[in-house]
Amino acid sequence: MSYQNRVLFISPFFSPEKISTGKYNSYLVDALAAKDMEVTVLTSYPLYPDWVAEYTDVVPAKVKVVRGGLNVKYPKSQIVRRIVLELWFSIYVLRFLITKRKNFDCVVAIFPPVMFVYFTRIILPKKVKIIGIIHDFLGVMANAKPGKIRSIIAYVISKIERICFKQCTSLVCLSNSMAKALDIHYKIPKKSEVFYPFVSLSSGEKVKSVLNAIMPNDKLHVVYSGALGEKQKPYDLLNFFSRVSKDRGDIVCHFFSQGPLFEQVKAYASNNFIAGVEFHELVPEENLNELFERSTVHIIPQAVGTGDGAFPSKLPNLLANGVPVFSICDNESELSHIVKSIDYATAVNTWDVDTLTEELFDFVGRIDDTSRENNRKEYELKLQSKFSVNGLVDFILKQSS
Repeated sequence: MSYQNRVLFISPFFSPEKISTGKYNSYLVDALAAKDMEVTVLTSYPLYPDWVAEYTDVVPAKVKVVRGGLNVKYPKSQIVRRIVLELWFSIYVLRFLITKRKNFDCVVAIFPPVMFVYFTRIILPKKVKIIGIIHDFLGVMANAKPGKIRSIIAYVISKIERICFKQCTSLVCLSNSMAKALDIHYKIPKKSEVFYPFVSLSSGEKVKSVLNAIMPNDKLHVVYSGALGEKQKPYDLLNFFSRVSKDRGDIVCHFFSQGPLFEQVKAYASNNFIAGVEFHELVPEENLNELFERSTVHIIPQAVGTGDGAFPSKLPNLLANGVPVFSICDNESELSHIVKSIDYATAVNTWDVDTLTEELFDFVGRIDDTSRENNRKEYELKLQSKFSVNGLVDFILKQSS
């Protein structure tokens, strides 16, 4: 093992978490380890999306995993919950590095949270490079809703993020629009590289015919699957799904998710007798192939004004499997441009229910004659190179040498 390949990978989200940042991190760590890099993962016990830490002894091959936070209790308030995560994880990273400061040649830090990197830079020798990979700009996200208090919170978050981002040797954004926001919103120019999210499904055996009861072949299925937070506008999405199901008896709309906000939306739908919308827990990875095959359309929703703050990591998995994608996003966002570049995806730039419903029905009609095989071929031709992990792995390898 080369002395220049000792990487410390820091994020509270990691395997066996099924979705979002944890899924991304797990796949990236496996790819780094496959390049014979000595990877140590400093993380939490699995906590997302339920925000309840659970014990696990799962450790990927060729990787050392150090976990903490098993007894941390997360409050219901999203803002307070984020503060708790920032504080305990920063202290945890600080305590770890005090005795391990000379053990690593490179750090890969996943944001958010962000505060831990400030202490990481203080403790580690100057020669150790820190690569920050930004999944969300919380300052941009917080400013998406109007309100004076909200604006103050967004301003403070942005200031903290900027201080922490500047501790990194280099920064990685998941899209060009995020890199632009890093320059304009955070005043950190010429420091970032862009590497899009990558296809992160494993190639293991796929289980078939377990979803037939909830997704029968005689219906069309409109699906939202994954983490559910404010940036997905879950109540607006529920309203849209309710309208679709009401207007088209042959369409069933589904939420596949977990976590506090998912349970709130589910309870709201039940208490208000909203019919035609079904709620399910997340599908295990071995059943994702069947979920994709049974889905007529997958929805990717983004709140207005958040297009520069994040890029959906689920998009490559959907497109690589030929799944038609209906996105709701800002007009000039990178998500909008990418999905409009292929025939089996589209973007709508409003949350008006009448418009969304009309556009969805039109899209369902347009994709009726398309085959998944042809969709996958179009993906391979137009987008496969964009959504590969290899470029990011090579970049990290170069930085750590």
